[in-house]
Amino acid sequence: MRKFSISAAAGHLALAVLLVLTLMPFYLLLITSVKFKDQIVFDFWSPAFPLHFENYAGAFLQTWPFILNSILITAGIIVCVLINSALAGYAFARFQFFGKEFLYFIVMILMMVPAFLLLIPQFILFKNLGLLNTYWAQIFGPMAGASSLAAMLMRTFFEGISGSLLEAAEMEGAGEVRIFWQFVLPLSKPVLATVTIINALNGWNNYIWPLVVTSGDKVRPIILALSNIKGPLDQVEGLQFSGYVIAAFPMLVLFSFATKSFISGITAGAVKG
Repeated sequence: MRKFSISAAAGHLALAVLLVLTLMPFYLLLITSVKFKDQIVFDFWSPAFPLHFENYAGAFLQTWPFILNSILITAGIIVCVLINSALAGYAFARFQFFGKEFLYFIVMILMMVPAFLLLIPQFILFKNLGLLNTYWAQIFGPMAGASSLAAMLMRTFFEGISGSLLEAAEMEGAGEVRIFWQFVLPLSKPVLATVTIINALNGWNNYIWPLVVTSGDKVRPIILALSNIKGPLDQVEGLQFSGYVIAAFPMLVLFSFATKSFISGITAGAVKG
């Protein structure tokens, strides 16, 4: 039987308080999403009946086109980053060439540049390319900055793959493309899942860049559309909070299915060997 310890009890109490503080915003978000204005005012901290689930129907009708935009943009970012980082990480891990470490150092420097410093140059670049107010601008902009971290994770993971396995494949006559596609990538599911989730969250929650490069509703992502949800005066707050829940749902589903691979990929990227 474990002895009572004041320090252990204090530690558990502190963790319990942190847990409550962490979950409280989500609790308030959920209960507020099914209220009308008067219920929010008079029963702010507790659920109030009747529950108005019609808020979700009204919010979904206003947000579904923007959700599709965000899915398309986020998927584009993920695909581009995976292609760039996987090829770059494999090249850095597998091959020896002149200036390899210097080039890798240059790629890593991109991680140290604050994103807001690149905002104006990137805007001018996409304006000159005629890509403002398009999906491409919203994909290529974040993709450029995200590829450096992903390349580092990929290289670290690839270097941990058994060299004897790749040498055996090479002796059997497999070329580099086949080795990469049929041997390296299937063994790299954890790091691929990690890169996917990181860029899904960043792409889905990216606010500043779409605000700068888009105008109108045609290609606007959901994160910009949430502030434009409208409704009756006694219902508009509930509609907006319902929109927040709906907008968070796709990322919640993605993370719930990929948590195990995400954690193993982060561990593999952080601990080499």
